[in-house]
Amino acid sequence: MDKDLHINELKSLLRHEVAMLCQHDSRKWKSEISKTVKEIRANNWSGVFFGGMLRSLLVSRLATNSFGRPRDVDIVLSGIKLQDIKVQFERYISRETRFGGVQLCRKNSQFDLWPLESTFAFQGKTQAQFPDLPKTTFLNLEAVAIDVWPQMGKPRTIYSGDEQFFKGILSRTIELNNEINPFPELSVARALVIASDLQWKVGVRLVKYIVKHGVTISEIDFEDVQRRHYGGIKLRGEVLPRVLEYIVKNLDYSIDRPFELPLPKQLRLWSEDSHSPRLSFTVIKAKSNHHG
Repeated sequence: MDKDLHINELKSLLRHEVAMLCQHDSRKWKSEISKTVKEIRANNWSGVFFGGMLRSLLVSRLATNSFGRPRDVDIVLSGIKLQDIKVQFERYISRETRFGGVQLCRKNSQFDLWPLESTFAFQGKTQAQFPDLPKTTFLNLEAVAIDVWPQMGKPRTIYSGDEQFFKGILSRTIELNNEINPFPELSVARALVIASDLQWKVGVRLVKYIVKHGVTISEIDFEDVQRRHYGGIKLRGEVLPRVLEYIVKNLDYSIDRPFELPLPKQLRLWSEDSHSPRLSFTVIKAKSNHHG
């Protein structure tokens, strides 16, 4: 019962943070997010914010009671084609992504937008829906989506499947969700960067994935995949073999409990993203009647 109560509180807090993200205020970097949301709403498109950006918002609020700036904003849209997105946001498109969408650069904000049906796990399937999205993410801490704009008089719907996103936040554990993805090198790098950033424990299934695919990645490739994804190196190449060696020497696979990796605290690339990853878990009450 206590765990359910905490999860419900986290959901209320997440709705509050997303509402703040969509509102225009004195933070210049938020203005383009507000404009993008308004354009989606004006077209009557159904969309959700998705993945790691929601983790950033929630962790920042829990850690320091401050508003967090996501590195980028991921939005999944349903019932439209990629061409519709291109026409609407033509002047902001910087490139097409390898995930079947487009990347937008609006002043100092970056967005990834794609049709729901283009999500890698849904390709070749029909009738994909937002509740299915949490099943597709590589990590538990990305397995969540929330409405871009709410229905009149109702709170934003949160799609979180079996609640593993919120359970991971509460237990401070990063775990494998869905290992089927076309970019194992990037997945290993992202898992280690996030674990380094948060300084949280890593689940056994994720550790096994890191070992399985990490042994095939050179130090050069480990840095290169970070440059392409993050725009810079967050963990040096020599970190990977050290982590793999530590796992082989210390992990008992027969014991199913989270494992602490010897990762250095990496420096953030976004100066405004300054929250501490060590959470006190003092849940901050959001206004229960706020549906914005």
